[in-house]
Amino acid sequence: MKKAIQLIKKHATFLKGMFILIVSVLVVAQLLSIFKTLSLSKFQNILDNVSWWQFAIILLVGLIAIIPMLGYDFTLKKMANLEYPNRYIFEASWIINTINNLAGFGGLVSIGLRNEFFGKGAKDKRIIGALTKILVFVLSGLSIYSLFFFVLIQFFSLSDYVKQYWIWLLGAGLYFPIVFLFARRKKEGLLSGLSVKNRWRLTATSFFEWTGMIVTFSLIGYFLKSPIPLSDAIPLFIAATVIGIVSMIPGGLGSFDVMMILGFSSLGLPRETVVLWLLLYRIAYYFLPFLLGALLFSKHLFTKLDEKYNGIPLQLVIEIFHKLIVGLLYFSGMIMILVATIPEAFTTNKWLEHLNPFRLHIIAQFPSILLGFSLLIMGRGIAARVKRAYWPTIILLVVTIFYAFLTDFSLLTVFYFVLLLLLVIVAKRELYREQLVYSWETMTVDGIIYGILTILYLIIGFYNLPSFSNHFGHHYHHPLKPGSFLLFPSEKAWLSGFIAIMIVIAFLSLFTRYLRGFKKKVGEPLNKEVANHILTTYGGNIDSELIFLRDKEMYIYYEETEPTVFLQFRTINNKCVVMGNPSGKKEDFTAALKAFIFDCDALGYLPVFYEVSEKTVLTMHEFGYDFIKMGEEALVDLHSFSLAGKKQRGARALMNRLTKEGYTFEVVQPPFTNQVITELRAISDSWLEGRKEKGFSLGFFDEPYLQRNPIALVKNQAGEIVSFANIIPTYTKESATIDLMRHHKEKAPSGSMDFLFIHLFDYLKEDGIHYFNLGMAPLSNVGKYRSSFIQERIAAFVYEFGSELYSFQGLREYKSKYASLWNPRYTLYSRDSWILYVMIALLIIDNQKTDETLTE
Repeated sequence: MKKAIQLIKKHATFLKGMFILIVSVLVVAQLLSIFKTLSLSKFQNILDNVSWWQFAIILLVGLIAIIPMLGYDFTLKKMANLEYPNRYIFEASWIINTINNLAGFGGLVSIGLRNEFFGKGAKDKRIIGALTKILVFVLSGLSIYSLFFFVLIQFFSLSDYVKQYWIWLLGAGLYFPIVFLFARRKKEGLLSGLSVKNRWRLTATSFFEWTGMIVTFSLIGYFLKSPIPLSDAIPLFIAATVIGIVSMIPGGLGSFDVMMILGFSSLGLPRETVVLWLLLYRIAYYFLPFLLGALLFSKHLFTKLDEKYNGIPLQLVIEIFHKLIVGLLYFSGMIMILVATIPEAFTTNKWLEHLNPFRLHIIAQFPSILLGFSLLIMGRGIAARVKRAYWPTIILLVVTIFYAFLTDFSLLTVFYFVLLLLLVIVAKRELYREQLVYSWETMTVDGIIYGILTILYLIIGFYNLPSFSNHFGHHYHHPLKPGSFLLFPSEKAWLSGFIAIMIVIAFLSLFTRYLRGFKKKVGEPLNKEVANHILTTYGGNIDSELIFLRDKEMYIYYEETEPTVFLQFRTINNKCVVMGNPSGKKEDFTAALKAFIFDCDALGYLPVFYEVSEKTVLTMHEFGYDFIKMGEEALVDLHSFSLAGKKQRGARALMNRLTKEGYTFEVVQPPFTNQVITELRAISDSWLEGRKEKGFSLGFFDEPYLQRNPIALVKNQAGEIVSFANIIPTYTKESATIDLMRHHKEKAPSGSMDFLFIHLFDYLKEDGIHYFNLGMAPLSNVGKYRSSFIQERIAAFVYEFGSELYSFQGLREYKSKYASLWNPRYTLYSRDSWILYVMIALLIIDNQKTDETLTE
């Protein structure tokens, strides 16, 4: 006997597997023989008698029935002193229990899953000990019901067929009393340390779990109008469940079903009804909760993956999700308009019929067109992530759903719009911008869409006219053949649609105005005190002084309460065009750029960084910005510059000639008298010859601006000023430059600006300046080669032919006479911007009249 027991223990796994295999084969064979006797037509008739709302209630009750099972894991939290939040316990418990319902295997699957979720994959003795105690009580609810119905069939008149299962009910019924008494008396071992409170808590959880199963099963029988009384159906259900558990087949699949089909068939219920009953039960209590659990499990895995890869997967999913919603809104709007415009096309053409998710026949004319265009504009608001678009989109989708109900009810249409409504609700947190700034790019896209839809509507209306007359009264028939799917039902319908388009335009204007809000802007007007503080404390660059022209806004970055960096920019359309590199504390540049991008984004603007250095390019490229080369700036090394040598032979001759002719160089310091300013203005006007000045990236004649810094002058023999240039400080000893270079067209000799430059080089060298910046040669070496970026070639084209005042050809050649170093300058722009529109914006800003932007 001992040898036999040892042999069984040694091969226990093999014997268990063979037992499951044999049982499974027998069950499958029995199921196959049963299904051969089923009638599909009868099955279909029974299914047709169950309404959609009954299906919905069954599924809802099946989901609710799972909830009591969550009590096991909340009890585990108390027993093992777990520190997980309740939400995590809820989600993990749903996943574990719904998977275990299908997998079965005596609860072993649930132990492994709970150890993974609550023990983080490690063999936590505390958790494993608590799980073994819980597992013992899982069947206590089934045992209580088994004992109850065993007593019931002994003392009450029930079906003889049900009574034959008394042994299964008795065996299962004895389980709970034995376990409860054993747990109460056992001081050591498996059930030791289990408090009375936890024992009752586990018992109640198990009882309500099995109650949920019984209620779900009984409700399905009620909707199927089963004639079998519950006093017979429930004991048979419990007995079949016990047999399914003993069979050890996952979820009792097969063995339970065979018992129920044979049992209910013997009680007079058609097999087709029994099969449908079991199918609905499996779907409601097992598969639907499992699908929800699978979604939660996917979320759990995705959260871990997202944490591992620093949030990148979540950002990617959110972006895809957002684009999906926008695409669906645009698709819905266009389809609704087209259905109203060419309804026959969606009934006579199969591919269009399949493309149309609405399947609506009555939706046409004004409501459909109005809703369609409204969906398009709300799609734009959602695409721009505007907060104000949320509630109008929700209301619009609800109205569309009701409209579908009232006109031509289609379950597919309603489901489609309900799904879209849910997607918008879920995506609410992605709508963070304060306003819609309608960019030229989006205007172009939307304009093409609106234009095609409107023109299509008008053309179709014209070609739908049955005939038309010329001014001689001759009558002509239209060449299009009747019956084409582009024909309207009538001209009257088309006219009403045309009126609808006029009304739609008004609605679109109102919606767009609403989404735009109060048009908040980034930054603030020039704050001279802050700008001076930053520049004198931390230094600047060759563009910093341009902020005092007052033609740009100012963005100030604060380190705590101390202003350390500023950016100067001008806003046009949705583009905040920043002039040059940031000014101020270099260590804060990255933080300042990040803050500026964030503030622009919140208000719907896209920064464009104009004429920046390579270092800024590297920083902004990490933020996802594209760049193009805009030209090169020329630097003169003042410590090595000399007029000696063959290269400077012409410059030496020029200096000697003008010196002999009595021309002199002088640097004057502010403040300047009115007489000096008047002379300088006369020179500037002569040089301009009536043309308007550039602004933004270059200085213009502005007295407050000129009064800030020294001015280099060239005077003739009579002491008259004939040329001048204002010296621009960088607030460092690294470099200096000039801004306005003006000479009198009549009084200034040829070469006066070279005379000024060469003297200025010596002046700045004596002041300790290392480099003189001659400024940028725009488009220098940009877009010249076949391998150049297409963006750079477009930029070169726009900029080359867009300037009215300055010609860029030959500028590099002129500066090369003195330059010893060339540094590239770039323009950075967001990938949401089109390079063509970026260049147009730069062109407009650079050539905008100074009196249009200048503010005191």
